[in-house]
Amino acid sequence: MIKVDLSGKAAIVTGGGSGIGKAIAAELADCGARLWLGDISEQGAQDAVAELKGKGADAGYTKTDVSKEADMAALFDAAKAAYGRIDIVVNSAGGFLLTQLLDTPVEKVKSHLDVNLFGVMIGTRLALEAMIAQGGGGKIVNISSVGGRSGELESPYYCLGKSGIINLTQSAAFTGAPHGINVNALCPGVVRTPLQESILDNATQGGSKEEKDKLFDEIVKGRSPLGRGITPEEIAYAACFLCSSYADAIVGQALNVCGGWRMN
Repeated sequence: MIKVDLSGKAAIVTGGGSGIGKAIAAELADCGARLWLGDISEQGAQDAVAELKGKGADAGYTKTDVSKEADMAALFDAAKAAYGRIDIVVNSAGGFLLTQLLDTPVEKVKSHLDVNLFGVMIGTRLALEAMIAQGGGGKIVNISSVGGRSGELESPYYCLGKSGIINLTQSAAFTGAPHGINVNALCPGVVRTPLQESILDNATQGGSKEEKDKLFDEIVKGRSPLGRGITPEEIAYAACFLCSSYADAIVGQALNVCGGWRMN
């Protein structure tokens, strides 16, 4: 069995207070990394850090709106002040916009992309700058989605942002690779996170747990050969692999972790 050892590595995870980001932070910590979380929810970040510390991890947080460059700079400064360097950055913060192409005001689209695309861009730039300045070496993982592989009727702007992350990751890989910095992306399928719960709640108009479970199963089983949703922990396992020395030769890739929802 592969054992990922990240002992002593200093990692930043945006969106680390809940969902996929929280699961990735926990798995990185289990592999020995020191964690600094960024999340727009201060309470979520506090609770996640408390859980990490309860398991013996070295962890801290900075309240962070990833769409604001000053917030992101403060996050990176705090992590560097705490740990002296930055070895791993996972840009996981994001949201979902369920709407059709012609039904959304441009300002709402901009606000969505400020988080889902530009937040990842800012995090990637800051990570590259920090890692290059400290002599090179490092891992950057950007969380995209299978929604970034093709357009969708009900979520065109979400797909736009996530496809942009894939393209950004590939471009950033050219900058990072000569410095020993691996930049890659993960494309999760449908994951049962608090964000997914809110989508199900809207779709069922506040329906019961049974109604939400039924809708979730219908969505997944109709499109996934695996026949089930993906867990946050399964995304975290893939992230830890990409953050390890086992992935040193993996550059500019977008790995689907989706049960076969997409195969490209």
